[in-house]
Amino acid sequence: MNEEKLLQSFQTYVDAENKIEAKDWMPEGYRKTLIRQIAQHAHSEVVGMLPEGNWISRAPSLRRKMILISKVQDEAGHGLYLYSACETLGVDRDTLIQELHSGNQNTLLYLIIRPYHGQISAPSDGL
Repeated sequence: MNEEKLLQSFQTYVDAENKIEAKDWMPEGYRKTLIRQIAQHAHSEVVGMLPEGNWISRAPSLRRKMILISKVQDEAGHGLYLYSACETLGVDRDTLIQELHSGNQNTLLYLIIRPYHGQISAPSDGL
């Protein structure tokens, strides 16, 4: 099937409001945009846990420490799921983190996490 027919078939499928799965054929630009959007969301989850993480040791009670730890764990888990979604689209977590650190990932989050540069790494499956 040639590229034009694939594009037409893809558009018809999308217009019918069908769901696109990661292993389905999709235009390369669509896949790249999807990866960029999911990666930005994943980065925001990871960045979202940084301020709470800094406050864990300063929390006034064990109960409040547990609440902050739970929040950090939730944010890390959300990031992990989103990075995993990018992996199903063909990009691994380490590459996404490297692109963020190098500035190749166009996102305002890079400006926010720059003070933390070197402290963020791709979450592992063993959270």
